[in-house]
Amino acid sequence: MKTLKASVRFINDLERQRRTEKVYHYLTMIPDLNEGDLVVVETQYGYAVAEFIAYKDVIRKAAKSFIIQKVDTSHIDNQKEQQRKIESLKAKIDEKAKEALQRKKLNELAQDDIELKMLLDTLDSLEGNV
Repeated sequence: MKTLKASVRFINDLERQRRTEKVYHYLTMIPDLNEGDLVVVETQYGYAVAEFIAYKDVIRKAAKSFIIQKVDTSHIDNQKEQQRKIESLKAKIDEKAKEALQRKKLNELAQDDIELKMLLDTLDSLEGNV
């Protein structure tokens, strides 16, 4: 397997995707990385996550550390998106339920209050014409 040279930029915050501007050079045996891929790299302090920039033919400083592997975040991204959809749907259901309960209560009250019944009828008429 051929050893390739690559440049990366460190990620300071995975959620907001804040990156450092400094570019670092690493070796890798992973031939199919694309710009923007997250990768695990060796550092003097242990492993860290970085963003792959590009393969390089020539690098200024001799790279000694390796890109260990590509990070696949698609599963968690999909789960987070599904959770956002669930929360949004729950909020819409709650809102509709509140509206329905409020209207049901108003209709019950309108049975004993002719003025309220007239107001509700007028509202229904106006909303029906929108």
